Amino acid sequence: MTEKIIIFYGCKKDFEVLISNEISDDEITMPFMELIQHYNARLRPNESGVRETALRQHIHMDNCIVRADDYGSVLEHVLSNFVTIVTLNHDIGTLFLHNPPKRVKESLCTIYNDVIEYRYTQYMPITREKLKEIYSNISVDILGQSICKKQIISGIYRLIANSSIKPLVLMLYGPSGVGKTESAKSISKTMGGKLLRIQFSMMQTAEAYNYIFGSEHSKGSLAKDMMSRETNVILIDEFDKVNPALYNAFYELFDEGRYVDTFYEVNLGQAIFLLTCNFESEEEIKHVLGPAMFSRIGCCIKYQELSTEQKQIIIQKWYDKICDSLLDDEKAIIARTDILQWFNENAERYDNIRILKTKIEQAVFDKLSEAFIFDEKPLQ
Repeated sequence: MTEKIIIFYGCKKDFEVLISNEISDDEITMPFMELIQHYNARLRPNESGVRETALRQHIHMDNCIVRADDYGSVLEHVLSNFVTIVTLNHDIGTLFLHNPPKRVKESLCTIYNDVIEYRYTQYMPITREKLKEIYSNISVDILGQSICKKQIISGIYRLIANSSIKPLVLMLYGPSGVGKTESAKSISKTMGGKLLRIQFSMMQTAEAYNYIFGSEHSKGSLAKDMMSRETNVILIDEFDKVNPALYNAFYELFDEGRYVDTFYEVNLGQAIFLLTCNFESEEEIKHVLGPAMFSRIGCCIKYQELSTEQKQIIIQKWYDKICDSLLDDEKAIIARTDILQWFNENAERYDNIRILKTKIEQAVFDKLSEAFIFDEKPLQ
């Protein structure tokens, strides 16, 4: 028997806050996986080593906690028979569930619909004050790209004026390593949490299909990741690398903010989707994505190559950041090298800022390895 059920939809950190607020230290609380161990022992008493009389006894607990990762750790039949399994010889005061699959929720609603409470992560709303903060932070975090920053703010402003529950979709395009991903990170940080970043370029077609539509309850999926997002900002990197046959899965998501796969249903009203690609024009984007997908993009924002002067500013900042992490004797070694001077003089060679940062790190740590690891005489 279960007296009360709280189903929470949202990010992990908010669920843990809910748990800490609702449960006191003197209460008896059982994790779901421990409950499953008791259930398995009842199914196979001879293997469990526990007497059958003990297995038949009711277990009383104030709370049972089912975390989002727990569903993937059990066999699929546990999801379909969730109520039977949880309530078998268990008397639970409050059952807490984080982002349950549809089958689990349906199983609970058949018997306990009247005692279920729903709680949600409250995502930060877009206001003019928040937009000012986003613009201020992105201006500091991203060098150059002044037009892009203003276009992003203009695009997001639509969420204030638009009363309908519909996501915003922006396409950030242009060369690699000029600030597209960092822009998304900056916006998400201002909105109160870590960016949900999805990289389809890392997946083969079959893998991407399984991820988008949800092939197995024990594996990751797009719906599961979106349900657990910390903010309403979602980055889909290299969206052009997705097989075009899979684009139809995004139509309802971008139109209505609703996404349904085999196991989960997610509502993403007024979410901000930032798509990236490396195309050079809107015409190229439209040709590759197709008219149906292109029509769902609210605005295409083109990022430009950085100037040599802007690259030199990045070089100085990254060099200083690396040096700040070093010990005093390491700093002294690096200070006597020409690493900073060389990269400043050759800044125009680098079109990709990620590669530039990697090369600076490599130069610094190559020098430190020579000085302290390979027993070569340090610079005088």
